[in-house]
Amino acid sequence: MRADTKRNRQRILDAAARLLSHSTSVSQSEIATAAGVSRSTLHRHFPDRQALIREVSAIEAAAAPAPAASAPEAPIDPGRLGRDRPVALDGIDVFDAVPPAMLAEQLIAEAQRVAEVPLGLYVLDIDGSHLLKAAGPDRLPASIRAPRAIGPELDADGLVGLREDLSDLPGAEIVPLWLRGRAIGVILTLGRPRRSLTEIARQAAAAVTLAEQYTDVFAAAQRRKTPRAAAEIQQSLLPPRISRVTGGEVAGNVLPSYEVAGDWFDVVENHDGVWISLADGIGENTRAAASGAVALGALRASRRSGGTPTEALLLMHHTLKEMPGPGAEMSALVARWDPASFELTVANCGHVAPIVLRNGDPQRAGKGGGRGLGGRSSPRPDEHTSTLGPGDRLVLFSDGVVKPGTGRAGLGMEGVVSAALTSETATAADTVRRIHHSVLAASADGLADDATVVCLAVQ
Repeated sequence: MRADTKRNRQRILDAAARLLSHSTSVSQSEIATAAGVSRSTLHRHFPDRQALIREVSAIEAAAAPAPAASAPEAPIDPGRLGRDRPVALDGIDVFDAVPPAMLAEQLIAEAQRVAEVPLGLYVLDIDGSHLLKAAGPDRLPASIRAPRAIGPELDADGLVGLREDLSDLPGAEIVPLWLRGRAIGVILTLGRPRRSLTEIARQAAAAVTLAEQYTDVFAAAQRRKTPRAAAEIQQSLLPPRISRVTGGEVAGNVLPSYEVAGDWFDVVENHDGVWISLADGIGENTRAAASGAVALGALRASRRSGGTPTEALLLMHHTLKEMPGPGAEMSALVARWDPASFELTVANCGHVAPIVLRNGDPQRAGKGGGRGLGGRSSPRPDEHTSTLGPGDRLVLFSDGVVKPGTGRAGLGMEGVVSAALTSETATAADTVRRIHHSVLAASADGLADDATVVCLAVQ
């Protein structure tokens, strides 16, 4: 085995042992991130999670002293599943102790004390193109090009690429603020920290996520320029861009981030499965964004009341009809995937039909087209039922991605499929990243229509 291969394997094992000691639900992506390797590298060493856990367990068993012969094996007492010792920071305590507007500076001061090297807290631009400094000394750059993100979040592969992008900052290292399968920012150090910042960064991620509901400081730090009012409304509607769900991962993003504002998407996991919704409003003004907020409210009202995807679309239609002024129209689709049965239901009103990628073979999930929502005539949702199993990907997109025209990418279905299949890891985040790179390459003069892509990848 080559020296670099041995090093990578040892880094994976060390990271896995460290993370699994805190939580048995740690994902492969989180282990790869902590080890500083790509998911494909981890997969080459350990084909599945069970293989990795077996080797970590074997190493720990070999290193542990033999138990006394008379010591019986006892079950863990209820309420004792947490950590055996306190951590350096606790996200909830930090949030309670520090004013939200001062949180970034306080986190950096605490990390500096532990690391004993210069460092800063960076968040990601909402268009996923830059790291922007939220707190830290002036000697650190205010902005760093980092075109690896999915909106303001990074996945494991994006973090590996980001480390490569930082080669022009000698000695720089990054520690991700990792939470539920995504990094919402990074701590960037100039030099190797004296002590590990991994746990502090994880607790900081929780504290920052809580604080975002109480202050504009972090949202302001994520914006390189002032968005249009409609685009700001749109950003407030969007869920986390990368979501770990039972049995897989969902990722999605809307381009451009500072302009237009007709599209929105929503992702949530309930007892009845994972719901993914995508809508494309007519127009690009504040009214279109406001209509999106109204439609999203109707969707959530139906979903939280036990409605089906079709019922949710119909309630969205009737709610849009109640809006005063000119008609607010949009196309929309609602998908629900059950990770227990693998059943996929897609209800569609006037939207482009999504694609299922299975073994590289694209299949449309429904017919698409038809009447949209909010018009004079009542829509007749097209409902499609199929299955989505391990290794499959469901890709949803707006017409700004596929249809030709001024200010549109015009990739067509073939272009979307080709871009998606260039992803070697076939993760949801990398699929969205590849398609959006193709969108930007095909839109040299800029986008005049939103280009939204959402992917559910089943593991």
